[in-house]
Amino acid sequence: MVTNTHRHTRTPLIRVHVAVNGKQITVSVADDKPWAVPVPTTPDALPLCAEHDKEYGRGLALVDNLARAWGWTIYGGCSPRSKAVWFTLAEAEAETEADGDAEPGAVG
Repeated sequence: MVTNTHRHTRTPLIRVHVAVNGKQITVSVADDKPWAVPVPTTPDALPLCAEHDKEYGRGLALVDNLARAWGWTIYGGCSPRSKAVWFTLAEAEAETEADGDAEPGAVG
């Protein structure tokens, strides 16, 4: 996310905040460009050509697939001054026999 912030906003100040709480971690990357909002690229959206071989353009798609949750927050109300893009990673919950009726891949 730091790379995305640098690449897409060119803001002179990038702030990273990490919060660890029990079995999860939340990472937030803030910048001073509130309207440069992230949009993940899905593999379906990439053209059928050499684009699949590029080493960039998949970061938010990976975050979307791996994180329990992700999003962005714009600060400043009617006069936005900054935004933070965040994601939360959580420990996978072990399935027990009592939870056997849960759908595969379902998250708490």
